[in-house]
Amino acid sequence: MRWTKAEIQAARSQNLTAEEDVVIDSSVFEGFSLINSVRDVHAAATGYLDEHDDLFYAVLHVTGTMLLPDAITGEEIEHPFETESEETYSFHKTDDENIRDVTDDVIELMPAIIDAIIMEVPLQVTNASEDDYPHGDGWAVITEEAYLRDRESRIDPRLAKLMEYKEKE
Repeated sequence: MRWTKAEIQAARSQNLTAEEDVVIDSSVFEGFSLINSVRDVHAAATGYLDEHDDLFYAVLHVTGTMLLPDAITGEEIEHPFETESEETYSFHKTDDENIRDVTDDVIELMPAIIDAIIMEVPLQVTNASEDDYPHGDGWAVITEEAYLRDRESRIDPRLAKLMEYKEKE
């Protein structure tokens, strides 16, 4: 998805829109251990040019399905996502890290789409039941709820002597 400066100027202060299904190669996510790939990605964009500042503002709406590794079993899980992103593009070189520089008078939306997807990746997901959690001799992975239940029922050893005192009365 892209817009050229000529297309933007031809729109004459009207909003530009683009909508398409996007294919993102899985190699894009090779450096990220929390996501394997994406599929069924659909992106819609609306944008307009602020002629006074020579900035282009775009709003992206991206939906699709992430393929993520299960945090417990390592199997691949499908995880739907939907996100919106507001982007600002400058036709002049800028040091502002919140503004994307335009190269060759072409606004390329794909880097912003990829960044929006990466921002939506959850830290961990699992479909595993408690029976699938790994365990060994003297240890086991448990749910947070089980940990909190166990913690509530356990008596702090530093206060155990006080319980004996109360029982004598």
